[in-house]
Amino acid sequence: MSATNLTRRSFMKASALAAGAAALGSGVATVSNLVESDKAYAEDEVKLVHTSCRACISNCGIIAHVRNGRVVKLEGDPADPMSEGRVCPKGLSGIQALYHPNRNKYPMKRVGERGGNEWERITWEEAIDTIADALMDMKAKTGLEGLLCSTGGGGNPQFFSPPRFRNFWGAGNVFEPGCAQCYLPRNYTMPLINGTGDTSIADSGCAELYNPKVSIDTYVMWGTGPAQHAPSSAGRAVVELRAAGTKTVVIDPRFTPDAARADVWLPIRPGTDVAMMLGWVRYLIEHKLYDEEFCAKWTNLPFLVDPNDPAGALLRASKVFDDVTAENEGYVYFDEKTGQVTKAFALAPDNEDSYHPALFGSYDVTLADGTVIKAKTAFEAYKEQADEFTLGHVAEVCMVDAADLEEAIKLYAECESGGISLGVATDQYPQSTQAAIGAAALDCMMGYIDKPGSPANNFPHSAESTVFPTGFMGDAPYQFQTPENVANRLGYVEHKGLGGWMHSHIPTILNAILTGEPYQPHIWIERSGNKMAMLGNSASWVDAFPKLDLIVHMYMYPTSFSTEAADLLLPTAEWLETAFLQGRLYTVLLRQPVTNLFECIDETFIWSMLAKALAERGHEGMQKAFDPEACGMTPTYWNTMEEYYEFVASNAGMTWDELVAKAPYNDVEPEEYWNAPYEQTYKGLARDGKTYAGFGRCAAGDIKDNPLKCGPYGDTMIYIGRHGTEKFEMPPASVEYEPMPYYRESEDIQQYGDDYPLVLTEGRIPHFHHGTLRNNPYIREIYPAPEVWISPEYAAEHGIADGDWVNVKSPRTDGLDVFCNLDTGEELTSEGQALVKDGIFGVARVTEGIAKGSAYMERFWNPEFLEAGADPRKSWTTSNMNVLTKNTGYYNPEFGTYTLRGINVKIEKAERPEGIWYEPTDFAPWLPQPSENTGGGAA
Repeated sequence: MSATNLTRRSFMKASALAAGAAALGSGVATVSNLVESDKAYAEDEVKLVHTSCRACISNCGIIAHVRNGRVVKLEGDPADPMSEGRVCPKGLSGIQALYHPNRNKYPMKRVGERGGNEWERITWEEAIDTIADALMDMKAKTGLEGLLCSTGGGGNPQFFSPPRFRNFWGAGNVFEPGCAQCYLPRNYTMPLINGTGDTSIADSGCAELYNPKVSIDTYVMWGTGPAQHAPSSAGRAVVELRAAGTKTVVIDPRFTPDAARADVWLPIRPGTDVAMMLGWVRYLIEHKLYDEEFCAKWTNLPFLVDPNDPAGALLRASKVFDDVTAENEGYVYFDEKTGQVTKAFALAPDNEDSYHPALFGSYDVTLADGTVIKAKTAFEAYKEQADEFTLGHVAEVCMVDAADLEEAIKLYAECESGGISLGVATDQYPQSTQAAIGAAALDCMMGYIDKPGSPANNFPHSAESTVFPTGFMGDAPYQFQTPENVANRLGYVEHKGLGGWMHSHIPTILNAILTGEPYQPHIWIERSGNKMAMLGNSASWVDAFPKLDLIVHMYMYPTSFSTEAADLLLPTAEWLETAFLQGRLYTVLLRQPVTNLFECIDETFIWSMLAKALAERGHEGMQKAFDPEACGMTPTYWNTMEEYYEFVASNAGMTWDELVAKAPYNDVEPEEYWNAPYEQTYKGLARDGKTYAGFGRCAAGDIKDNPLKCGPYGDTMIYIGRHGTEKFEMPPASVEYEPMPYYRESEDIQQYGDDYPLVLTEGRIPHFHHGTLRNNPYIREIYPAPEVWISPEYAAEHGIADGDWVNVKSPRTDGLDVFCNLDTGEELTSEGQALVKDGIFGVARVTEGIAKGSAYMERFWNPEFLEAGADPRKSWTTSNMNVLTKNTGYYNPEFGTYTLRGINVKIEKAERPEGIWYEPTDFAPWLPQPSENTGGGAA
């Protein structure tokens, strides 16, 4: 390209390439043939803006370099104590995302039928009026419950905006494709078991990994890979732990970077984690490796199980003692010193010596009515539950080496400090709850709770993140909904764990759209990326779209969902255009707008605009949404973006200007932060040397005399299934929730294992988060197509070489497992699922680094098919592994989790599909085009 034929478009591409090279730190050659302009931008002042990334859920600190209103460089912020100035490719891609030529720039209305890709520009006023009029019309004709809202975790910090909107609306349903398949099972269940919190590295941060005051002897990464999903923060922390002498165990079907450096790698067969956990439980009990003192004093393992209870609930003291009623209900244990069944109590310095519970055994118990029963301890129940899971049996089920399995257990158990971080992998199949109970229970048995060097630890938050502002949780979200409205959420009575995030059950929603039972959803407002790439068995949704009257999609770019389903497109802001407060250990980060382009608006304010329009049309709940007195603890909506900025700052107790001037800052000093947990509690012991802390969250809701033990025996789970956690009594689920982990073989293996011989898993890679960034030219150059990992044995048998294109099919693509009416069994989605009958395509990686009999493929979709002249449907049918996954059959009782991992597939050699972009030059149309700061659509 010469200086004489350099067009404005090619100049913008060249400039973007240079800026992108600076941002990514790549070795791209500089452009040297440009004519010097009258305005020498290089000489203008560069402003450094401290902000926070949202290319994934990690929220790492970022410094944005801004010249003349344009972002020209991104780098990590050393003020972030978790990343210490590092940043991964996802974060560095922010410039390319911000200035992507295909951004949704203005509100758009579909031209023609759904499934096409023709749009016309409309005003924000017309877009909001269209939605508000449709909602009010629906309310008048069919009521409130026809509203459906959805969101997504990837790239979306405003996770609770849809439930909040539904709160003020008064009824309806909300879902997120992850939810029951990603984090909620751990986030909800583990605190009920260990009394502290979940141990996710990605979502919670797992602060103990960064603690300079402690050492960690053994760290178990179960279904999590920090070097892949969070290389700049958790990945860095684990590298430093290993360098300091920490032994690591990695349980993952893939030979990840963390597995490559582990002391023991257990390449587990996908979907068998609970079998392995029960094997660990058996080994700990058999070899007496558990922490006997902690188990006796600080867990419910000595409590007696009621043999007459159908789910095995713990025996209530009111059944044993005449003087115990609902007002002082409690648990009971057998005291070895007195030989008596005794009511459990909270320990204190003056009563500790009188507590001598038996950990194992069965005992005669005389009930208050004179009946004599034989009741075992909860630990005895665990012993029986795990009895069949010997090392040999587990090795066979999980397809791992028994010697490696034993070595891993010993590393975990024979140390002073350690614990398990449980990752997203176990959330993604129907044993999600059981895996969360199992991992937390193992740490309880070892006393790795609130102990220096253990992931299950309580650390103070540096500031309240605006993901969870005051009033979004607890009772406040229900103040504009009747108990009937809450109970009528689709699938909620059966799967009450969904209440942790105020969501509904996705397959039950799909069933309702398709059948109109128990009621018909009419209007869907979707805020996230590509539901066609993220929903399990995604082709099954095609049959549902015609049943909806209006579908609205809010996102930064068009996606397959836009073309397949949406009637209106609303342009949301990129993370460099948004405001958000984020705590990182003891430091407060502020994501602040660095620029605002086109007519894009922060999602939070879009919901506010819609609420305002509904309030003007007489919707009482939305009118109250702007009234502080009516809202109480729940934040009101905002009339301007400035009001929203002040709300963000109020979470830190400042004005917006004060916060911008101060952030990033330490809310507490590091020394104070790291000392805080151990000044308060250590393994349940003294806070101030005089009183005992214990664990308050693990007793069932009817236990008023809380003995403050952690709850590896999940009695509280049984209670939730029967009663819920609302202020009002929920109807009981039809299937009991169980208190201990149990192993269940996958339906795919049982039904289709012979014809689909490989068990497929997925797993994060450093380049993408969920469905994001597949349209990023630099990252797609690095990872242009999904890799399909297969073993050398399978490759040789099927004539596949490394680098070959392959075809992958499952029972869903072959029409053997079609979504059916949940009540009648009638097939409902054959038409949609027939669209993917040819299977999907990826690039073979032949490797020893995959578990026996397994395969791996990451989620993917192809935005290149949204370009002019292409078939938009191919964007989600060509390489999307979620057309293989399963939303049918068994859903676990607690959350209704369906199957995204551990599905059975067959893989054959194939040709590269026509139209896929694969070579670096293919991605040139997506090179960033710097744009002027317009102030955004809310200016």
